[in-house]
Amino acid sequence: MAAASLIGIDIGTTSVKAVMIGLDGARIAATTASYPTRHPAPGRVEQDPGDWLALVRDALAGFAARPEGRAVRAICLTSQVNTHVFVDAGLQVLHPALVWQDGRAAAAGAALDAQISAADKIAWLGAPMPIDASHALARMAWMAAAHPKLWARTAHVLLPRDYVLAALTGQIVTDPISAVGLVGADLRYAAPLIALLPGAQARLAPLADPLAVVGRVRAGEALAGVPVVLGTMDAWAGMFGLGVAAEGQAMYLSGTSEVLGLIARAVIPEPGVITFPAWAGITLHAGPTQAGGASLAWLARVTGRDVAGLAAAAAPITAQSPLFLPHLQGERAPLWDAQARGTFAGLTSASGQP
Repeated sequence: MAAASLIGIDIGTTSVKAVMIGLDGARIAATTASYPTRHPAPGRVEQDPGDWLALVRDALAGFAARPEGRAVRAICLTSQVNTHVFVDAGLQVLHPALVWQDGRAAAAGAALDAQISAADKIAWLGAPMPIDASHALARMAWMAAAHPKLWARTAHVLLPRDYVLAALTGQIVTDPISAVGLVGADLRYAAPLIALLPGAQARLAPLADPLAVVGRVRAGEALAGVPVVLGTMDAWAGMFGLGVAAEGQAMYLSGTSEVLGLIARAVIPEPGVITFPAWAGITLHAGPTQAGGASLAWLARVTGRDVAGLAAAAAPITAQSPLFLPHLQGERAPLWDAQARGTFAGLTSASGQP
């Protein structure tokens, strides 16, 4: 008899990462596969949702072919957030996904943000979080103005995890942690906020607890019939993976972006910080930046070197080292400025010398 197993899948900014583990947590198998990100114009960052789904299906098929694939107890998904997919009632993608780095909705977000006071935000969301270019309402407002016919056809605005989950199970659902900037302390959508944009409420996915079993893989898919647990966003999944879950603990996640996080029940309203609603006794305060590893990937591209080679060539930082501001696609925390741009400061004639 095959040993029972679990599968976890992360739909990240650059790749799908999937792992099969035993009930004891021991790794059985893992796979990573990358997909392209397109930059069709300055400030625009897009992905094809079909790429995510194809690679997730490949991963599930690979796991299903293993002996342990006969005894998979559950599948759980996580993904990048503030990346949005506009789909019709049949789950047909209407526009390339707007990646969280995309800044085209900055003006739409600013217009919505100007309608709300800091006191309103604290009352509705628990903290004065901005409606920036990556906010779901800003993206919806941009779509309604820029592509009204597509907006009229839009039935759902989904995160990558939610889109893949819907394709695998037929269920439209999301969790309140992943619905960044949309949910109040009661873990429900903040109705006064959502009401700022006509038609938004009907296009948001219903909310369920991250630990809920929300469906089963449907017939015709690899691992058909296996229960699917909703899961939550990538930063929280990474936090738990680091073992950070107790009051006063902190984390630093380094990936395409950089994320600093602190668990603390005390809430000190600060517009530069994302404060998530408390879930399972955890109140996370986080500062997600716009570019971390993405800056290294940019430098590798412009210098014609690979990322590993650049990292190996890094020199110790000294008082004379120039400062790089990594605002290549604007900046999120703590500035929340889609117009910010990167620069090197402190260059001298000695810069670059051994």
